[in-house]
Amino acid sequence: MLTPSDESYTHQLVAPAAVTVHPEPGWAERCYHLLHVGGATVLHAGRAVYAHAGRRTGFAGVSTGEVQHALRLAEPFAPGDDPDRPTIGGLRIEATRSLEEIRLVLDEPGFPVAFDLTYRGRFAPAATEPNRIERDGRVVTEYMNLFQSGLYSGTVVVDGVQSRLENRAGFRDRGWGLRKHEGAPRRGLVTACFCELPDEALYAILYETASGRRVFTNGWRLDERGVADTVTRAEHDLRWDGTLLAGGRLRLGFASGAERTVDLEVVGRLYLSTAGYTADESRTAPGSERHDVTDPRVVARLDGQNDNACRFTVGGVEGHGYVETGLGIHDRYRPGGARPQSGGR
Repeated sequence: MLTPSDESYTHQLVAPAAVTVHPEPGWAERCYHLLHVGGATVLHAGRAVYAHAGRRTGFAGVSTGEVQHALRLAEPFAPGDDPDRPTIGGLRIEATRSLEEIRLVLDEPGFPVAFDLTYRGRFAPAATEPNRIERDGRVVTEYMNLFQSGLYSGTVVVDGVQSRLENRAGFRDRGWGLRKHEGAPRRGLVTACFCELPDEALYAILYETASGRRVFTNGWRLDERGVADTVTRAEHDLRWDGTLLAGGRLRLGFASGAERTVDLEVVGRLYLSTAGYTADESRTAPGSERHDVTDPRVVARLDGQNDNACRFTVGGVEGHGYVETGLGIHDRYRPGGARPQSGGR
């Protein structure tokens, strides 16, 4: 089917613009913004278009370390609809200058979180290698992202308390393609580090099997030149509180021969299951939630794929950012699916 997008001089296939490599419901275009506001407070927001599933979705949430608020939004998406429309409900995420500036606004009646933020890229984005996974001859994942370090300015309001931010370093992710599932893996380990330092950023993505075998390593050192160096090897020594990341160390080796040791301590946590990153279909439906994340029983229900706000130290230089984790059965950290002991290895 031809759509208005076919007027654009951007075709990459000998086919209408709406045609995708994998015409499956899991094919999506997405964005994800993550901001360590300060202390234990973490904010995230994103929107997505699932063209073959016929829906647009959005989410926003904040965790203060005491309470986590989550909002999920959904609308129909029909052939010919504008996939770049930036609003869904009271959420707007709009690229006002491509690869340079994003406006994020949340004004949802009755929801106790609001924000008006401008994100400006501080370094050029980095493109990940496509992650392709086949099962029994069928492609179940073929996905790529661009990651970019930027500066957030504006206001965030949580339960009537306003925070003002000015050039706070943070992260954004823009991805597209087919993904097998959402949420933490049942087997293996997903670790993604996004470390913001005063003059540079260190990013690394690691996927491992249940045996601890590395199957995917991507990473970069970013500065005013853009991608200044590329991660070629990585080791980790992580500490866990049950299945929750508590801290640890990453050792990164780069193509130039340089090495960096990244020490991290978790100071806040945002549970991604409330934004639909889970196999629990009840958490993908539109709605809002409020959770007491000081209650261990609540945390056990929400735990899965998590964004851990961190304090970083690299060569004596302090920074902040996030380590995203999803821990399934893993010979080192969770053998046989047992819960790691507090303090871990």
